[in-house]
Amino acid sequence: MSIIRDIQQTFRRLPGVELRSTWRSQQAYKCHSHPQLSIGAILDGQTRCVCHQQEYLLQTGDLMVIPASTPHSCNPLAGQPRSYHMLYLAQEVRPQPALQVIRNPQLFHQYQHIVALIERGETRDLSSAIHCLLNALPASGNPPSALRPLSQQLQAALTDNLQSPPTLDALAYGFSLRKETLIRTFKQDTGLTPGSFLNIARVEFAKSRLRAGEALADVSYQSGFADQSHFHRTFVNYTAATPRQYARSISDNK
Repeated sequence: MSIIRDIQQTFRRLPGVELRSTWRSQQAYKCHSHPQLSIGAILDGQTRCVCHQQEYLLQTGDLMVIPASTPHSCNPLAGQPRSYHMLYLAQEVRPQPALQVIRNPQLFHQYQHIVALIERGETRDLSSAIHCLLNALPASGNPPSALRPLSQQLQAALTDNLQSPPTLDALAYGFSLRKETLIRTFKQDTGLTPGSFLNIARVEFAKSRLRAGEALADVSYQSGFADQSHFHRTFVNYTAATPRQYARSISDNK
């Protein structure tokens, strides 16, 4: 297993888009989601992606489209490193592309062109290149289902105060439900347990503060982690990168 701090990875951010590039990594992720539409490209090796209880084996030259807020995991085959890019598109994308694996050399080339523009910091042609790629992707025939009010209220309660969110026991009491019913309903709606959802929300908030240049210790506290060790461990589990790797790489390309 490669040591996470020794893995070569970069994070670059331009208006509306973030690019992650990771090389020769065996690091796995926990099931997670992103608030943005994400599109991955396998540059070398193989990756096993699990989404909606379906498994996809991705190979060199494949693209994987993951709609916003869709729980998934994309992990290496045992003992085999892989290299990949991930594009996170922050702008509102309508209609939302469908979850799909794409094996199309022309679209892979278009994706690599977008990567090259980001790496060179060229913003002039970036928006049109992204728009061209998105237009080539089939749109989802089914709009995402709205969460039930219970799950919406639970999300709001968990994210209202990341430093001191209510316990599940307290929430279950407030909703007059058994804790098990609360967890089951939330997972049916979101694909995540409340604990995983809270961890992901904390990690996403931490990333936003790291992008703003704040110190790791301050970000750890603001995000609601018990200590820096807890922050580091959770960040690695859900991003396959350390907070320091992310902070340093983002600050290097501002």
